[in-house]
Amino acid sequence: MSEFGGMDELLQDFLTESSELLSDVDNKLVELERRPDDKNMLHDIFRGFHTIKGGAGFLNVSPLVTLCHRTENLFDKLRNGELKMAPDLMDAILDATGIVREMFSILAQGRMPA
Repeated sequence: MSEFGGMDELLQDFLTESSELLSDVDNKLVELERRPDDKNMLHDIFRGFHTIKGGAGFLNVSPLVTLCHRTENLFDKLRNGELKMAPDLMDAILDATGIVREMFSILAQGRMPA
């Protein structure tokens, strides 16, 4: 039995769309390594996390909302020049995308991620 009683179809739609968004984010992260100051790329990645966060919020998946919000804040600082891309920062971003994928797997089983 799903922890999302009555919202299973919405959950599946969210997972399909968000998985595509996250794949797009992954591709853009590869490009960002080559062009770390590309404001449009930073904005696009920010937007991907923002959109995933919105869907997760609608489904009340608080852990995913929190992670996406923190990642958004990081990209906002990169876009505004408060931070510069560095290898350790990219590692943290890649870790975040990996955790988002893990959360998607848990959600696909109808469970709420921790």
